[in-house]
Amino acid sequence: MKKAILGGSFNPIHNGHLMMAECAHKQFDLDDIIVIPNKTTYYKKNKVFVSDEHRINMIKLAIEDKTYLSFSDMEIVRGGVTHTIDTIHEFQRLYPGVDLYFIIGGDSLEWVDRWVSAEELLSSVIFLSAVRGDTDKKRSLEIIKRIQGQYPESKIELLDMEDYPISSSDIRDKIKNGEDVREMLPEAVYKYIIQNGCYL
Repeated sequence: MKKAILGGSFNPIHNGHLMMAECAHKQFDLDDIIVIPNKTTYYKKNKVFVSDEHRINMIKLAIEDKTYLSFSDMEIVRGGVTHTIDTIHEFQRLYPGVDLYFIIGGDSLEWVDRWVSAEELLSSVIFLSAVRGDTDKKRSLEIIKRIQGQYPESKIELLDMEDYPISSSDIRDKIKNGEDVREMLPEAVYKYIIQNGCYL
């Protein structure tokens, strides 16, 4: 059994997140990818979020027709500052013996070795890092070599996916400026944002 975690702010969830999940599912034959929005993180604690309820609703809408995606609110329920290692411990308790994967963007790979309890984290799960283009792949391989030199037990694989240069912050800015973001979001999420006046 292979379970993967796709964590993040999802403020809002967008097509890039879904593309990354689909790529991981196909490339590594994952049984279940669990989308977990975080409550707060120590490096984003000053960021203004829409409500937890809005983020949860948008995630559920985005994944409702994807059988390999599921949702967990464990980090929101836990509250406070989120550390990935706490979530991994909870998954190890809930699913003993399951192969755990953790999906991250290429930007996060740059500093994953500086996360809290990095040594335990890097040896406990298989990290799947998104790669976009040859330049990104070369840089990612350099980072992996550096991390594995420091943490020989670390397990990191690369996800080959199409370039999708968009972020949640870009989407929020475009909405605030009255620009069209329909193509960047699942249709149901786009309609939810418009109906609820999010990010205006």
